[in-house]
Amino acid sequence: MRALIQNEKLKKLTILFAICSCAIIIPVAVISGIVRAASASPEDKGKTVAEKPEPATETAPPEDGNTTSKGYKIENIDGVTFVDGILIVNKTYSLPEDYNPGDLTEDTQKAFDEMQEAAAEEGIKLWVQSGFRTYDRQEELYNRYANEHGADYAEEYSARPGYSEHQTGLSFDVNEAGTNFEETKEGVWIDEHAHEYGFIIRFPEGKKDFTGYEFEPWHLRYVGKELAGHLRDSGECLEEYLGITSEYK
Repeated sequence: MRALIQNEKLKKLTILFAICSCAIIIPVAVISGIVRAASASPEDKGKTVAEKPEPATETAPPEDGNTTSKGYKIENIDGVTFVDGILIVNKTYSLPEDYNPGDLTEDTQKAFDEMQEAAAEEGIKLWVQSGFRTYDRQEELYNRYANEHGADYAEEYSARPGYSEHQTGLSFDVNEAGTNFEETKEGVWIDEHAHEYGFIIRFPEGKKDFTGYEFEPWHLRYVGKELAGHLRDSGECLEEYLGITSEYK
């Protein structure tokens, strides 16, 4: 009988101990949770343990027609197109009929004079065979090419009026136009040194798909020494470098 009473007392004590433990543990857990919540960063508040942070999203570059495929800015100022600050004229981008600098630009002429002098010191004679052209002059030449050789020939070797770099005052034909010019000592010198004076061969060999024109080793364009050197080293034509087209619409 005594043993039975002792067992009943032991059970009551066990139950009482369990109740007291819960009374202590639950407040502690609540307080601990409150402390963690208070110390959490603003970004973490409101999230549960099971929540995963939202993945960061990347913003795609704008495709609004104001940038090239290479990301360069396209600007149209009074009908003249500039890409990354470079005046562009090709089969896609034209000039207004009244655009007329009157001659080669000052920078272009100065660079040519320096190149001409350097070439002369090596026994190479250079001259501008065809420089600045007005819209009307280009129209005459294009029509003559088309009448004499056909429209397809004219499209490959001559620009439509308003689409010629000659009208910019930044381009010219040096010495004589001909498919063998690159084999002459003058042509070889131009190929090796023109970039040192800020010029590029505007329509390089093998780049017709980009420029829209056949190889013209005599046709030079002034772009400045830095860009000319880059294009020389990379082997790119201007359209490739800027990520632009050259196609009549």
